[in-house]
Amino acid sequence: MLIPDELVYVRNALNQVMINGDSIVGLNWYQELTITPDPTNSNLYYLFSIGVTNSFGLYYSIVDMSLNGGLGGVVQKNVQLENFKCTDGLTAIKHGNGRDWWIIFRRWDTVNDLFYKYLITPSGISNVIVQNIGSPTNNGFTKMKFSPDGNKFAMINLPGLMEVYDFDRCTGVISNPVTIHPEPTSFPVWLVLEL
Repeated sequence: MLIPDELVYVRNALNQVMINGDSIVGLNWYQELTITPDPTNSNLYYLFSIGVTNSFGLYYSIVDMSLNGGLGGVVQKNVQLENFKCTDGLTAIKHGNGRDWWIIFRRWDTVNDLFYKYLITPSGISNVIVQNIGSPTNNGFTKMKFSPDGNKFAMINLPGLMEVYDFDRCTGVISNPVTIHPEPTSFPVWLVLEL
């Protein structure tokens, strides 16, 4: 069920809501949204979004920039790929072939060490690849950032877990986790009061 206060709008270059660009799942928190180009059509873009409060899961919409005189329009909206709680650490990186894209995020509804990966190719969005690696956590406030060359990425969460991983842009394999700072076993008092 889509909750009205959990939706975002896709705007064009004139700061107007695009055709069909209303009611996109997400809240613009941290890293809930990411955009990748379609590998075969320079007018099409995938908008991936995560609902973290009530409209749980990973969704995608498709934007066609050839519509409305080049201002664009959303041609497919809120297609759900996953229906569990996801962290707001959604990120993307270009594949090693220079054409395709990886979408990466983590699960939030259980204590886990799961990374979920989708590959965007000329054939569309691949089936999900799940990999267990790194420290288990159950925190939805997460950020993930890739190095400029895409061969490493860092993940941090609100309680303080900080890890760095190697990433193979051709296979999507995450390896060699290094914990810079472990997640504390209890939250500081100031954090509990703010939550």
